[in-house]
Amino acid sequence: MSRSTRALIQLDRAMPRRDALRHLAALAISIASGGLTAKTALAASPYAPPPSDGPGFSMRVATTYAGAEPLAKPFTKVLNEFQRDYPNIKLIHEATPGFDHQTKIKLDALSDRLPDVFTFWRLDPSYGLDQIAEAGRLADLTAWSQNDPFFKGLFDDSSWDTATRKGVVYGIPAQMFYIWLLVNRKILDRAKVPVPTTWDELVAAGPRLRAAGEIPWSINNGNDSMAARVYNYVMSRCLGNERAVRIHGGLEPADSPDMVRASTLVQQLLGGNIPSDGITLSSDLVYAKYTNTEKAAFLIDASFRLFEIDPKIAGDLQVLNFPAIPDGVQHDFRVERDLTSLWYASSKQYADAARRPYIQEFIRRMTNRQTARYFTETAKVQMPQLDLEVDPAAVGQLSVETLKAALAAPGNKWVPKLMKPAQRTRYEPLMSEFIEGKYTPQEYVAKFAEIMRS
Repeated sequence: MSRSTRALIQLDRAMPRRDALRHLAALAISIASGGLTAKTALAASPYAPPPSDGPGFSMRVATTYAGAEPLAKPFTKVLNEFQRDYPNIKLIHEATPGFDHQTKIKLDALSDRLPDVFTFWRLDPSYGLDQIAEAGRLADLTAWSQNDPFFKGLFDDSSWDTATRKGVVYGIPAQMFYIWLLVNRKILDRAKVPVPTTWDELVAAGPRLRAAGEIPWSINNGNDSMAARVYNYVMSRCLGNERAVRIHGGLEPADSPDMVRASTLVQQLLGGNIPSDGITLSSDLVYAKYTNTEKAAFLIDASFRLFEIDPKIAGDLQVLNFPAIPDGVQHDFRVERDLTSLWYASSKQYADAARRPYIQEFIRRMTNRQTARYFTETAKVQMPQLDLEVDPAAVGQLSVETLKAALAAPGNKWVPKLMKPAQRTRYEPLMSEFIEGKYTPQEYVAKFAEIMRS
């Protein structure tokens, strides 16, 4: 008996007989027609969709898709389709809004009762999932993610890097964000300022716009502000993203001449160029007061806020690349982007051989390109699947253009990615005060270094 025949018999024994015969017949036809070799068919079979009449059990699914959350209805539709196709499985959706979900997952982990599958933020220290992984509560998805043909070409290296901790893949990418830079050409035309393409031109645009009575930057400057998005780009362009992340994570000394230079460039770009009330404004008020009224030229924000832009002014806006800095480390075009959330699985539930194929199939259903397009067009969220075609009429041309630019470039990570929560609480107000001009670059770096040593 050949090795291939023995493997097919083993596959037959691993499935209910009716499904096994159906599966083997399909394989035989495909092999005979030249569509698959026996070796390819056998390699793909461990990750084939599980049988619809398999074992019956309850499967807990936990998300933040509750109430008026944009994904609540679209997600429920895909959830119900899975339930229809697998009637023996009772899906229990545990929806907890916002950061209440973070508390729920932590409590579930402490009591060793994590849901079978759940969405959560990145494995960054500020969210606490890294500790849950260290405790062995998260399923190791490395073998599955690397061997299931479903994932081939679906996500880029940057997304898989976020899903990985210490060489182990713990998550499957679910949602993403990226930081875009736009300029209102109408305002530049009023001030007779050309669209900047270089760092020097971007810096020079500020004084020229002010001289013409225009506000250069439509951004706020409080905690988690739009000004911080500019700061992150400058730090990455000047220092290199990896080094910027390390410095802002306390893994490398902060009080260095390079940090002083990078901070000087931040002040050079933003000093005196943001709204006078920027430190008190919410993001919503920035759009209402400055962006959508076309009173400020440059705007920068995360992709999930693109839909705050009034469609009536969208035609006046142009997508820009954040320029490279002369003598900076990062010369190629990059976009700050990362995953907002990922799908994870309980290590205990994933270890159950009967459950595992259904957990995998559920996550595949939630992350395939068809679902990603549906979620994008109905919920107006950004999905990380490569080569994702979405309808501009549904999401707007700006969303299509910025997403295409973001996925076409290597990704920068969020600079405070490794910062401890207690440090971030002190760092963000300091950075805001620095941008307002309260400190010199040298004073800012000294105070920042003190925070990072604490």
